[in-house]
This record gives sequence, C-alpha cells and structure tokens, in this order.
Amino acid sequence: MKDILVVLTGGTIGSRVEGQWVDVNDTSPYGLIELYRNTYGEDVHFQVVQPFSILSENMRPQTWEKLCRFLWDIAYEKYEGVILAHGSDTLSYTSALLGMLLAHVPVPLVLTASNYPLGEEGSNGLVNFRSAVELIRTRLLKGVFTVYQNDKGENNVYLAARVTEADPYLDQFGSFGGQVFGKMENGNFKRNDHRINPSILQIMEKKERIAVRCPGFEKQVLMIRPYPGLDYDAIDLGKKPAAVLHYLYHSATACTQGGAYSAVNFVKRCQREGVPVYMASCKDARGRNYVTAGEMMEAGAVPMENISLEAAYAKLTLLYNLGIEDIRGRINKPVCYEILDK
Repeated sequence: MKDILVVLTGGTIGSRVEGQWVDVNDTSPYGLIELYRNTYGEDVHFQVVQPFSILSENMRPQTWEKLCRFLWDIAYEKYEGVILAHGSDTLSYTSALLGMLLAHVPVPLVLTASNYPLGEEGSNGLVNFRSAVELIRTRLLKGVFTVYQNDKGENNVYLAARVTEADPYLDQFGSFGGQVFGKMENGNFKRNDHRINPSILQIMEKKERIAVRCPGFEKQVLMIRPYPGLDYDAIDLGKKPAAVLHYLYHSATACTQGGAYSAVNFVKRCQREGVPVYMASCKDARGRNYVTAGEMMEAGAVPMENISLEAAYAKLTLLYNLGIEDIRGRINKPVCYEILDK
C-alpha cells in the first residue's frame, strides 16, 4: 500500500497555546501525526513534509506561490493521496485556488483544518484529519477536496472550488449553492446526489491541466465588496492592479447613484486607467437583471456567473498570472466545478 503524503503549513491545526496566545512553531504541526497514531494506530503510513509554518491569515501572494510550486512538483502517482493541513481563516481561498490549479491530479488532494488547537475541548482537527485519511482510502475520488466537520458532527466533503468562508461566530464553512458534495460516515464516502453536484464518474474523468507550468503571483487582483456608503473615490488605483473583482449583493447589484458612491463611475474610472473590472456573481448575465447591474455592464464591467467570491478571486488571479490572452472568453468556462448550472 502506498503512503499518504501530509503537507503541513501551520494554522490552528498545527498550533499550540502558550498563555493567552495561539501560534505556530517549527515542531507543533507534527503533533497532529503523533496524536493520530496514538488514537487510531499505525496502520496508515505517512510521509510528512513542512514547506513552511504560518497562521493562515498571514497568507499572501508570495506564500501562495511557494505552496503552489511545492504542490505542483509532487509526484502524485507515488502516493495514495495527499493531505494539506491548512489554517481555517483562508482555507476557502486556498481551496478554490488549488481546486482549479490542480484539478488534474490523479489522486485525492484533501485540504483540512481545525476550529481550535489540537487537544482543546471541542477541537475538530483530529476528526477532520481522520476524515481526510478515510476519504483517500476509499479510492473513489481524485482531484481536490476539502473536509471539515460541522457543529452537527457531520464530516462534510466539499468540492474545493465551492467552499465558502466560515462565519465568525460558529466557525461553520459553507458550500456555494448550499449543497456539500458529500459526507464521510463510518469510513465511507456518501455522495450528496443533489443536481448541482457532479457524479463520481465525472469526478474520475481525466482533467486537463489548466497550464503547462505553475504560475507566479506577481499580478494582483483587487477585490472589493459593496456596502451602504462604499466611497469609490477612496480606492487608490495607483498601483494599477491587473484587474478588479467587484463582488455584488446577492441580487447581482451594487449602488450606481451618488457620484463617489456609484459603481458605474468607478468602472468608468478603471476603464480610463486600463484596469478591467469583473463583477460577480451574476445568475444570468444575458437574461433579466436589475437596471443597476445593466448599467455596470454597459460601463464595461465583465460579468462572472454563478461563482463564489473565493473562486472568482482565485480564478482571476490564476488566469492573469498564467498570461491567458482571452481572459474574457475563459472567465465563464468552468475549470473544475466552480461554476454552478443556471
């Protein structure tokens, strides 16, 4: 039987409590493996690597680049699967990024995290890691997934490009579209057969690489979200991002009145500066929309349909750093289940 490769990056799942502070150090992540073996035995063989150790809120483009280059170069066929232990704060962003960048991998690459440091009452880190191991050992799936136990004790399995950020009160992750891909139950994977989920056969189909090389992340995407009182004049385009992602209210709208508060005026300013603007998430860009959305599109904003904030940001970041020429033509073509059916 092949080994499972465990990639440790820090985060709460690899942290320790010292006084009133939670932080990582060079040795604390390995406690996860020791705790697993002490609890479940040594019938699973792990290879463990630690390319870096940080709290995930400190993730930035340079860290993403280091992680992606490391994962890109793994000889996946040597392993039964790969587990990436990651912090929970930016788990949904890294999941979306890897879900598209590494959709082609021939074994399961499973991301997981922990709500509290290992050993603390209520921590789900060990259970999440166990679910990742069990998902790999079912040998039913390949590609990128995220596993995380919710407050109901359900061991959810997410399509990596659909995970949405945890809420700040209950620490519960969501799935874009409201449906998880499945659950782990007594060591078995149970798929959720909702219409928006791909079948097992679709999951197992060979996926083409999104690129022939792993990208760097020199080109930055500026992401903004609407709220009552957003003053667009306060947004400095001096560093000239590669693109702007303007996420929208749930009705695919944003304010288009009031001078400095108008998204239309902001889109026009970006156009003058040579900065493309993408707006998400639109349910049907060519169908019926609110007039405010239409005004933004008329001003030059490019709609992205039925996609989460995290996946939209990750997809734009990838496409711009891969040097794709026809980004507008690629933006609404799915890479790996990040776009939901209408």
